[in-house]
Amino acid sequence: MINTERLTLRRFTPTDEQAYADIMTDPNVYRFLGTGQGLPREQIGRMIDSLNSTWGHGLGVYAVIEKDSGKLIGHCGVRGLPCGRKEILYAYCQSSWGKGYATEAAKAVLETHTARPLIAVSYPENPASIGVLTKLGFRHIGQEQMFGKTLESFVLD
Repeated sequence: MINTERLTLRRFTPTDEQAYADIMTDPNVYRFLGTGQGLPREQIGRMIDSLNSTWGHGLGVYAVIEKDSGKLIGHCGVRGLPCGRKEILYAYCQSSWGKGYATEAAKAVLETHTARPLIAVSYPENPASIGVLTKLGFRHIGQEQMFGKTLESFVLD
């Protein structure tokens, strides 16, 4: 578990499924994730299991809880990719956008999970995420194809 000034980052639990489904099935959230095609609600439990399976060897994806409300607002963490690279990833409910939570949580994750280099990708149409990565010290290295999309690619050495 990681605590920041405004957030608690912890492992996902089965009780998170409904709140996480509300976030991950929101088309405004999911349009910047993966293929950009939302997840069916019935796949959320499997996604939580997949995120929980990332733990170990300096990796892990956290449920992000807003301290003031006690609500699950998203996820943030580091996972391994099939190609052997390690990626920082995050996603948040719309009501938490613009409050600095993505940067706050990611800074805490980077202090705890020290595996380097890390990559990050962002849709070109998502300047807020690109701004978070820049604030965290990630360097833009061009574009790459992932999930059938052309994404902006970043690295943190």
